[in-house]
Amino acid sequence: MREDHFSLLFPGESPSFRSTPPVFFEDLQLEGIFRAIVSKYMEFDIRKYFYTIPGSLDTVRYRQDIYRDFEQNENMLGGLKKYTNRLLTCEKCFRFYKQAEDDVKKGSYLLLTCQNYLEALELLRNTLNGAELVSQGLLTCRRLLEDTFSDTGFGQFCTAVRTSFSEMEQLQLTLLIREREISVVEGGDDPADDKSIASQLKQLIRAFDVETEEAWESEPLYVTNLFPAPLETSPLENRIVEILKKSRPSIFVMLKEFASFSFSLEEDCFVRLKNELIFYLSFYEFEQQLRAAGYQLHAPKMKEDGSVEINGAYDLALAWKNRFAGSPVVPNDISYQEGKSFLVITGPNQGGKTTLARAAGQCIYFMIMGLKAPCRSMRARFFERILTHFEVEESVETGAGKLKEELQRLKPMMNVYAANSFVILNELFTTATTYDAEIMAKKVMDHFIRHGCLGIYVTHIQELADETAQEGIQSMVAQVDENDPSVRTFQIIPMKAQGLGYSDHIVKKYGLGFEQVTARLEDLIGGENR
Repeated sequence: MREDHFSLLFPGESPSFRSTPPVFFEDLQLEGIFRAIVSKYMEFDIRKYFYTIPGSLDTVRYRQDIYRDFEQNENMLGGLKKYTNRLLTCEKCFRFYKQAEDDVKKGSYLLLTCQNYLEALELLRNTLNGAELVSQGLLTCRRLLEDTFSDTGFGQFCTAVRTSFSEMEQLQLTLLIREREISVVEGGDDPADDKSIASQLKQLIRAFDVETEEAWESEPLYVTNLFPAPLETSPLENRIVEILKKSRPSIFVMLKEFASFSFSLEEDCFVRLKNELIFYLSFYEFEQQLRAAGYQLHAPKMKEDGSVEINGAYDLALAWKNRFAGSPVVPNDISYQEGKSFLVITGPNQGGKTTLARAAGQCIYFMIMGLKAPCRSMRARFFERILTHFEVEESVETGAGKLKEELQRLKPMMNVYAANSFVILNELFTTATTYDAEIMAKKVMDHFIRHGCLGIYVTHIQELADETAQEGIQSMVAQVDENDPSVRTFQIIPMKAQGLGYSDHIVKKYGLGFEQVTARLEDLIGGENR
């Protein structure tokens, strides 16, 4: 009837989903971005999709085409949301069906499951039929829906569900509340009962000793303990069912029979698509929030091989954090020259070196996820993985020194995951001597270059940026204001390393220079003597 393995995220792939974020998530501050993306959709199981890297360039292009259909058909987004929410209700009903022991309850929950399932599929079918689609993924989804609805077996399933549901809908009743008594009357509203809703609720409160706030005494709005949840039955509801079983036995016989109806949501293609659609929907809405704050995302252009070119890359985590603060994030360009594999970024502390490295990593991540990247434009090849190693505090628990911990983390990166990766190394070997750190850093970069990787190395060691000393190295330098070296511009441009840290300007700016401190001490001592 339909392809059980159809996917809007992994065409032709059977990925092993990650349940925990990759190591680079923390280094690139992607976990905070992820939380912002999925904040409205916590009920959906989509974490694994953001944690699992696609396995091919074809998959990336497949996703980009689907996302483009979302952009070109904004009117279908409402229908897709309704579809996903209806399937959420469907899954909740199915869980109650699996847990229920009474045959009537099992039949009722399974019938509600099937009814919600059919309504969800009809919503998706109407939504996709009303859209102008181009992507292979959504066109295939639309075809599968049409094949499903034209299938004879599915037609019989629809008839059985709708017939049974229409019978169950006949169970309509009215509750009449008089003092401490509740009467059950079959049918709709009783015209003889002229009590207002508010007055009936007051009586419910008195009859069941419901605790209320003072404001409710004059005009109560609802009572919470009679019907605790839409799908759970309260003692009152159970008693009503016992009454109706006697007056409408045929309906309850039908529900008992429906309890053995053959239907399951497990491994269902369209149920799985619910979460995959939310992957796109959540990111689309995140993009709209960024646009409202003045930040643009761009769909990268993919190529079979070659290097990386990014114009206007910015740190998405920083932009999201500052979106209401009126503090714009400075963008930078990233471009590898012919024959270059590692950008070695030097310059003053707090000059934006790590921020640029993080922005580059974020762009690569969103590109290989088939989504838009935080930049103005981007052309890049497909990478199989992202490898990062950012400076961390020494762990007291391990008992190992900082250098040893760095080497232990580098080992699997170099031995197991090296080929065709994008690598970001930030301030490695800071506890070693400058000479030793330089030797080790060159060996690390050479290893990744020989394995066909591209990368970024942020360092305070100026010698590592010498393009003549190591093949494949390209120098970039963080800039300072020409008139005031203590001011960082956060612009980083390709140029020869300057050999300047500019720390003396920062020290003097805050009055901590040697002469400044000495003068204050002399004034202090002189004042005491006087």
